[in-house]
Amino acid sequence: MVVGLMAGTSLDGIDVAVVELRPRGPSYSVELLRFQTIPYERTLERRLRAALPPQSASAREVCELHADVGAAFGDAAASVAEGVEIAFAASHGQTLYHCGRRAGRGGATLQIGDAFAIRERVGVTVAYDFRSADCAAGGEGAPLVPYADALLLRRPGLPRVALNLGGIANLTLIPGDGGEVSAFDVGPGNLLLDELARTRLGQPFDRDGTAAARGRADTALVERVLADPWFAQPPPKSTGRERFGAHALDGAWDALTAEDALATAVEITARSVAAAIGRSGYESCDVLVSGGGVHNRVLLAAIARATAVEVRSSACAGIDPDAKEAIAFAVLGYELLRGRPAGLPRVTGAVGPRLLGALAPQGLETLLARVRAEVGAA
Repeated sequence: MVVGLMAGTSLDGIDVAVVELRPRGPSYSVELLRFQTIPYERTLERRLRAALPPQSASAREVCELHADVGAAFGDAAASVAEGVEIAFAASHGQTLYHCGRRAGRGGATLQIGDAFAIRERVGVTVAYDFRSADCAAGGEGAPLVPYADALLLRRPGLPRVALNLGGIANLTLIPGDGGEVSAFDVGPGNLLLDELARTRLGQPFDRDGTAAARGRADTALVERVLADPWFAQPPPKSTGRERFGAHALDGAWDALTAEDALATAVEITARSVAAAIGRSGYESCDVLVSGGGVHNRVLLAAIARATAVEVRSSACAGIDPDAKEAIAFAVLGYELLRGRPAGLPRVTGAVGPRLLGALAPQGLETLLARVRAEVGAA
């Protein structure tokens, strides 16, 4: 059993997935045993928001957040996995800053959440820091989940589009002929929507898109946002709160009602997704959606209209849409332990595939022997 841990840009909490992973040829069989999103304690959430772009945190605050977020991750993992014998845990951490590739250099990214604080609470080896190796090899350090998408969602003869609607929307394009996957960030997923819901509705999110359904998108504002050259930039590319955070909601948004602002944010996400799929050559493929946005019926309907294809939950392919990213990091942790590079240079722009992640070890020899036995039996 493995615990996968993930916290995204939306700050809605810590996703904890307890999964049984078994190597099956080049892929894995995955059984999700438990899943829960543990909300951040309010004070910790406020401290995180105060440290995220466009704010800047002191070195002391980053240091303390690293320790305290790690403790929160560890407590969440221990709570959800209580009574289950865990082989290891794999933690993405909480992204504090991500700026992708820089001129002539690789990416720079920082995920906090002390792995040793997690280990102290779960008592097993913890895999962590999955993005740094790709950045060091000249890559964006993101997106990484497409590697797991390719392993878990590929079907011979059936090209697929996997759309993750987290704080940032990203696409994985999976060919049906066994070829290389393509993947990249598309733009804001839930990030603007959740920020608008928080500041204009006093709610953490717009449940089912109810408020957005009552609004009308401001076409001029949609066009202005989508005119950002970043949207037309070819992959590899990644983005985050640094570009599409609260500071992106300028005075033009303030002039709209809450409902119209939410409808506008929905249209921005739907049109950016449709444009990206249209440029990719996958415009006739069904779209499998995961992430928190899968529960926003208005957003899914807008994407379906914009793409003119069927938009379905990844549950249709056997992957829980809420747990997918936590499952993906459990897979990446297993890949690290078996010594298999999990970077996708075509996706991130790195000079080559790299082993991703580091280890906070506990009983490592026994764990590695177990992994070797499982791989050998596959």
